[in-house]
Amino acid sequence: MIFRKIQTCLICVALSFSAFANDSLVDLEKLRSQGRERSELLRGKAKKINYQDKEIVADIHTFKKKIYPILQENCLDCHGPKKSKGRFRVDTLDADLLKGKDINDWLEVFDVLTNQEMPPEDEPDYHLEGEDRSLVINWLGEEMNKAKQVKREDNPQSSFRRMTKIEYNYALQDLLGVDFSFADDLAPETVSEDGFSNSSEHLKMTAMQFQTYHELGLKALKKVTIKGPQPKPMTYRISPQDLMELSQKNLSGRLKSQLKKKADKLKKAGKNQEAEEVLKQDIIGIDLKNNKSDDTRGVHILDLETGRGWAYRYGYSRARWAIKPDQEKPEASSSSVRAVIPWAYDLKLDLGNFLPNQGNMRVKVRAGRDQIKDNEYSSIELLFGGQTSNNANFITRATEENLLVKGTKEKPQTVQFEIALSEMQRNPFLRTGVLGETPTPSEVLTIKHHSNGQSQLLIDSIEISAPIYEQWPPQSHQDIFIASKDKSNEEQYAQEVIQNFAEKAWCRKLNQDELRPLINLYKGFRPRFKDFDDAVLEVLATILASPEFLYIAQGESMVAENQKSNDLGLAHRLSHFLWKSRPDKHLIDLARAGKLSDKAVLNHQIERMLTDPKADRFVKNFVEEWLGVEALENVIFDKKVFTSYRAELKEDMKKEIVFYFAEVLKNNGSIIDFLHSDYLVINERLAKHYGIENIYGEEFRRVKLNNNYQRGGLLTSSGLLAMNSNGKESNPLKRGIWMLENVLHDPPPPAPPNVPEVDLTDPKILQMTLKERMEDHRNHDACRSCHAKIDPWGIAFENYDALGQFRDKQKGKPIDASATLFNKHQLDGIKGLKAYLLSDRQDQFTEAMIYKMTAYALGRSLSFNDKSELEEMGRQLRQSGDGLKDMISIIITSQLFLNN
Repeated sequence: MIFRKIQTCLICVALSFSAFANDSLVDLEKLRSQGRERSELLRGKAKKINYQDKEIVADIHTFKKKIYPILQENCLDCHGPKKSKGRFRVDTLDADLLKGKDINDWLEVFDVLTNQEMPPEDEPDYHLEGEDRSLVINWLGEEMNKAKQVKREDNPQSSFRRMTKIEYNYALQDLLGVDFSFADDLAPETVSEDGFSNSSEHLKMTAMQFQTYHELGLKALKKVTIKGPQPKPMTYRISPQDLMELSQKNLSGRLKSQLKKKADKLKKAGKNQEAEEVLKQDIIGIDLKNNKSDDTRGVHILDLETGRGWAYRYGYSRARWAIKPDQEKPEASSSSVRAVIPWAYDLKLDLGNFLPNQGNMRVKVRAGRDQIKDNEYSSIELLFGGQTSNNANFITRATEENLLVKGTKEKPQTVQFEIALSEMQRNPFLRTGVLGETPTPSEVLTIKHHSNGQSQLLIDSIEISAPIYEQWPPQSHQDIFIASKDKSNEEQYAQEVIQNFAEKAWCRKLNQDELRPLINLYKGFRPRFKDFDDAVLEVLATILASPEFLYIAQGESMVAENQKSNDLGLAHRLSHFLWKSRPDKHLIDLARAGKLSDKAVLNHQIERMLTDPKADRFVKNFVEEWLGVEALENVIFDKKVFTSYRAELKEDMKKEIVFYFAEVLKNNGSIIDFLHSDYLVINERLAKHYGIENIYGEEFRRVKLNNNYQRGGLLTSSGLLAMNSNGKESNPLKRGIWMLENVLHDPPPPAPPNVPEVDLTDPKILQMTLKERMEDHRNHDACRSCHAKIDPWGIAFENYDALGQFRDKQKGKPIDASATLFNKHQLDGIKGLKAYLLSDRQDQFTEAMIYKMTAYALGRSLSFNDKSELEEMGRQLRQSGDGLKDMISIIITSQLFLNN
């Protein structure tokens, strides 16, 4: 996350530390109520203001009174009127960094002071140290931030922009009617200083980019349309007996060697008859009831009647495990043989290189559990990929959700999956390599068993068919090449197809003057293509590469004459805010009728849109960018430290953050819940991670907490704590910056260049606690002012390790999570932090949330000119009860959004 450089002041009326000193005295819910009662926004009173609440002016007074005397004493002998080393004079620099001409020179001063390069060591008479150096650095940092803000005011940012990569993908999905990935080839956007990817500052277009979008649009169109007759599906019908034969064929040599060794030991012991029985096992199978060798653990094939079977150990080389499709093969008949997958294991099926490129792959797994116990479950996850050589493999999750297995060993049931083959990572040697050679073109389907118990999954049969189409031609094809009585007349039919598509893509009607250039384009393309469809698709790709599709409509410039331009622009902004996509027909119809800007109609549409499944896009995208959740992807957890860690936990961590926000939104819950609440939204895996009992299953649900300050809200969710670590140890600095930057919208001053790092080779440093190391680091003049604002917020989280688990000790020593804020308020760990936020910082958090979501909704950074409107929105929110859904409505019905 790029740290914003807009400095705001902390607004606080501190409670005395004695109120927080004793944990037993702290009632977070009571403090929450008290904090709300003290809200200045709630009472509608003017706030204590800082320089951002009034006209931004240069602090010349402090410069003259404090800064210049320090520079005069330490710098002017070398950089003054008598001598100017490097032709650089400090005494003539304009102290107004906001409007003066010398800001670049002041940046140089800032750099040399923070790097401690000045005064030079060979000038023993000058000692710019301690408080003096810190004072100059701090003043310069503040003035540089003001200068950036003034620059933003002087160069206001328009909200006119193209769609982001995410918006473009969703827009194509909604237009083409298929949930495919269409934007993988686009580079991710540069995020704004506020952390959002939809900032208009970075979303302009070049001529080359329009060509790229034409290619992407054409690729998408070809993906959802078809040519020729319906392909006949191929089918794999796989029985456990088939897998047993594969096991016998591929493992018999190794097994014979193992059994011979065992038989030889028995013979030496004089047990000749037992030795003979062992040697027969390579033919009739191992007695799995009694044999404890490594070959019989994990996935295996079992005969329920005899208790004998074979281990199943897939290997990619020479395609020895490849299975060929055989749609003529009848469905497997009843048998006592089962493929067995213990919990946490997976069964790999080598499907060779026979799967088609397009269409769905339908997978039916008939299975049951060997034991049914209360509060235990088994589920199946499908993965798709393979291994082309010893050093190359690929595997991706093929299904969004795991499916529960409810059948039993005696009465198995069928679990069915649908997988879009075009959306899977395919083997690059699929159509060029030869089975059995290296690199192999084989593709592998993996059936993974998830369970919270010790149960085994017993598979009765597997059927895999592809390509599967629910209808022919597919609906996505029919939506483009629409039904018409004029299909035999190519030119007339082309006009109908092009007009229908353009009006859907551009969300408006086209007149003949607008349609004519598109038809002429088709006429130019037609002689170059053998097929009519290909020529039409080129025109449709041009429509998708036009500014009218790629840019978010703002008003008259993007709509036809005599249409309600303001309402149409509002429809686009509203849809891109809440759905990350183009508006639907209902929204467009209201806009065309001029009704959307009516407040009652608009509020009804907000409610409709937020209850639509497409609102999940907004929830996920906003939450992840607001809180910087993508940082979790870059954390690699040390498995030597966290021996029980599994990748599934990281996925659940990300989901918890999003699902919690969705829960608050669904119930119009208070945004103050994000600071602390008496509930979580978790599943069994996270419940165990948090030490919460009696939560079972993979699905997320709301869980009530009883007087648990360690959890509740977002601040103590393991994902946010873990992403601000290095995967091995906690990182108070990261956590502190994140807290100021993302939660309180109060970022620290810009970090000095070349900040001295903590020397971990120093024995004295190694003996220090983390908190002591941070205090030692703050002794550097260049670091003091920044860290005084950052460190306390991060230290308050020190009871949480790198995986977000609560702890009282580290390396056998009690953890000291107490810290003193820049305003001298003392925090006692996470409880003190939550208490302080609830009692004193509700208004600041409210304004931070309003700022963040408004910047996201508008697609631009906010400035001083937006300040009064933001404050009014904050007052409305507090007075309406702090509801998250209310906040969204307040933003949308504000003049900032309506007139953006």
